[in-house]
Amino acid sequence: MNKVFRHYIPATTLRLLPNRWDLIALPLVIGFLLFFSIGARETWAPMSTLQSEVISLDPANLPEYAMRTTLRMLAAMAASLVFTLLYGTLAAKSRRAEKLLVPVLDILQSVPVLGYISFTVTFFLLLFPGRVLGAEFAAIFAIFTSQAWNMTFSFYQSLRMLPRDLEEVSSNLQLSGWQKFWKLDVPFAIPGLVWNMMMSMSGGWFFVVASEAITVGDKTVMLPGVGSYLAIAIQQQDLHAVGYVILAMIAVILIYDQFLFRPLVAWADKFRMENTASQAGAPESWLLKLIQRTRMIQRILRPITRTIGRIGNRRFSLPRSKLTAMQSNPATSRVIDWVWGTVIAALTLYALYHIARYVGSEVTLAEVGHVLGLGLITLTRVVVLIVVASLIWVPLGVLIGLRPHLAEKIQPLAQFLAAFPANLLFPVFVIVILRYQLNPDVWLSH
Repeated sequence: MNKVFRHYIPATTLRLLPNRWDLIALPLVIGFLLFFSIGARETWAPMSTLQSEVISLDPANLPEYAMRTTLRMLAAMAASLVFTLLYGTLAAKSRRAEKLLVPVLDILQSVPVLGYISFTVTFFLLLFPGRVLGAEFAAIFAIFTSQAWNMTFSFYQSLRMLPRDLEEVSSNLQLSGWQKFWKLDVPFAIPGLVWNMMMSMSGGWFFVVASEAITVGDKTVMLPGVGSYLAIAIQQQDLHAVGYVILAMIAVILIYDQFLFRPLVAWADKFRMENTASQAGAPESWLLKLIQRTRMIQRILRPITRTIGRIGNRRFSLPRSKLTAMQSNPATSRVIDWVWGTVIAALTLYALYHIARYVGSEVTLAEVGHVLGLGLITLTRVVVLIVVASLIWVPLGVLIGLRPHLAEKIQPLAQFLAAFPANLLFPVFVIVILRYQLNPDVWLSH
């Protein structure tokens, strides 16, 4: 009957009909579209709704809170990716920009997330007055600051490590700068960038409590989310609620690991250039295989992929400026380098002068010494933990890496543990520390 039915249907019409894989994938696609639309709709609500809807510790609210938090994390991840491509490329491609951008990026990643929240909240709230969207942007920006720097350094380092033979091939093919970026630079950096996206996603969960509980003056804006739920649970010392958060987080991490990062890792594996990559089993994703077997979804995605491919193939070329022509002269280039270095040194001295002036007028030398002492204590803890972690995990990593079959089995578990935020376990460990009267200065560092 099926063959007879197909006989009377034109081939073009048959290609438009969904197959059995579409019947599985379409509900998933529709579900995710509803997921994003519902979360986006809540952001346009008036600010008064946050005051009327108090965060409840009822476990039935956790799915909604987890959805709101996950949307913020994904929005911050998208913003971090755009920032990475722009900032990392400029730092890697311009020798002069590198002297300024890399130190600035190093300083930015050293600033705690709370430092950014303190002066950005008011800006975003004024940008969208009376709307939850302002508080949402403030939370997303806070999460962004915990993700972007790591991704940018990874992308920058990948571009700096491009093999010279690939550079020569792109020159022989006469690829424009735009084509070289999308056909060589980005594909070469994708494997490392995907893994750093996973690490950055995990790092964002560490600051989700601070980003969702925003303090403005004497008021605290509590955005519905896992972070706010956990903050109230810790405040009320409700261990059952903390346990519910841990279970919810396990479910959330498993979901976005299967539906986001596992497909990305499997897709990014084809861009690897190491000869040893084929020794171990290539990472697989059931979702990626499902999408590849669909008929209707593939036809829907085909115009999008073709458009992206055409954009990447465009030969965008900038007109050669007089400054570029001058830089080709070695003597002129050295003068420009000297002028640029002088400008950077002047900006650095100007910033140091104002910092010293502010510190001298606002704090005393005793307070500065006290802060430096506390910083040295923190540095000691960090160095000791790095040494201990290196002694344990470097040999273990080498042991696993030399056994491809073992690595294939452990990789999914490593992906999950990398995405799980350790700070969710802090309340449990604090109880253990208090129960056995352990030294907080030692055990809280772990």
